[in-house]
Amino acid sequence: MQWNIADLPIFVAVVEHGGISAAARALRMPKSSVSRFIHRLEEELQVRLFERNSRQMRMTQEGEIFHKHCQLIMEQIQSADAHMNGLTKEPSGELMVSLPMAFSRLVVAGHLHRFHSRYPGITVRVSISPVAVDLIGDNIDVAVQVGDLPDSDLIGVPLVESPLLWVATPAVARNLSQLDDLDRLVSQVKICEQRYNRTPLRVRIRGDLHSLTLNAALETTDPIMVRDTVLNGFGIALLPALYCYGEIQAGSLVQVAPEVVLQTTAKASAVYTSKRMLNARTRLFIDFLRELCTNNTPASYSRATPSLSAQEPEGALPPF
Repeated sequence: MQWNIADLPIFVAVVEHGGISAAARALRMPKSSVSRFIHRLEEELQVRLFERNSRQMRMTQEGEIFHKHCQLIMEQIQSADAHMNGLTKEPSGELMVSLPMAFSRLVVAGHLHRFHSRYPGITVRVSISPVAVDLIGDNIDVAVQVGDLPDSDLIGVPLVESPLLWVATPAVARNLSQLDDLDRLVSQVKICEQRYNRTPLRVRIRGDLHSLTLNAALETTDPIMVRDTVLNGFGIALLPALYCYGEIQAGSLVQVAPEVVLQTTAKASAVYTSKRMLNARTRLFIDFLRELCTNNTPASYSRATPSLSAQEPEGALPPF
């Protein structure tokens, strides 16, 4: 490589400010120095980057191509600098976080003070939103989103993938001991999270693949409402293990119909806007969220269910 990487910020400034004079003012450099840098860069690259005369200048096709590469190089340099600063300096500043309500209450709320103890220089501002937020428009550094991530420019970091369990109180489970087919199981689901209700769900029963659709009379976007309603003895619930493992451990809920294994899993991911400029504050908080998810869900309840093969046939709905 013959050209000097130190010339790249000057070239980028000329492009972004629309000319040598404007770039010189922004860089606080003599106009002649900026012009000399550009001329030297063109000679070293052996291409003409700008077409110019006494009144105007525009980028050539070669200049446009080189500019795109320069942007990537500059972003990588800034990212490396930010990363190393995070390793050598105490992280500080404001961090804007958006969390779904259930995730915030059950996973984060009781432990947020630990993050503050580790990184007292970081000020965390948490907003609770039931829907996916506009990270750029709402000035959010990192958000937690549930479910599959849509195609977008956001970068997603998986936090947890939790299986869905059929659960009920011990008293309800005893009265439903004769769950001998899928129709009877479905009939006992009285309340359901909106994302699973009236949607065809794929299940495995002793290795065979089947389909069922829940038709709960009560529907909500809050899985904690589902859990608390079922804790009061209202039928069976379909819940992520992440949100009911504590109650199962305590004995206030028990798993029913374990043979009916949902192929759908409950996923949560941390999302941010650019992988090239992930600052230390955001990186540390994402690591903290992953730690909380690991501690809240044991290994036996955090593995993803096997992937569904499109070639597997649907059989009749046998008893289980």
